[in-house]
Amino acid sequence: MDALIWLAERVTSWGRVHAVEALCRHADDGPAIRPWLLRRAADGDFLNSYFAHLVARAAGLPEAIAEPGASAELVDHTGRILHVMTYCEGMGTSLRHYPRAVEVMEAHVRHLEALAPTSERYFAAATVAAYLTKETPLWSDDTELHARWHRLRTSYLALTDRTAWCHAARKAFAATDSRMTWLANHGPSKLNLRAFAD
Repeated sequence: MDALIWLAERVTSWGRVHAVEALCRHADDGPAIRPWLLRRAADGDFLNSYFAHLVARAAGLPEAIAEPGASAELVDHTGRILHVMTYCEGMGTSLRHYPRAVEVMEAHVRHLEALAPTSERYFAAATVAAYLTKETPLWSDDTELHARWHRLRTSYLALTDRTAWCHAARKAFAATDSRMTWLANHGPSKLNLRAFAD
């Protein structure tokens, strides 16, 4: 299985998709697989859409991110997984179809609140908030669950409104970070992100 991890770290595009899917099928077959899936599987490629939900399920993401001592690396990777699940409709399981989305997001935002801002964390918070603004969970009619969904939107937006987070986003924009450039020029106007108000 170490060889499969080695391969997954060196291939791109569809090769990486197939390697990560194989690792998901063998998540219990070696001690290094689950930690790798939880921290390294999503590399930012659009094709991550095909395996994000598989990683969440096979690696036990809801349980891992709920741990009080979750590492910053795990938190950041969870942000990448959640971001992918905001746009993967038709390729994989999106957040509105993922039955454990709310518990993963609640744990994720709790960890973000305790971490220093970075452009990656700002981007995750902003894009997830945008998704929560326009979508609602499809797996349940539970009114309390829908209320938690909307509270999460407020929590993620509150992070993007913090002065230190705005400063981090502006600094990254000035350094031509592509994520901040996209948010500033094409991001959802309904969010009124303070970092890019000017």
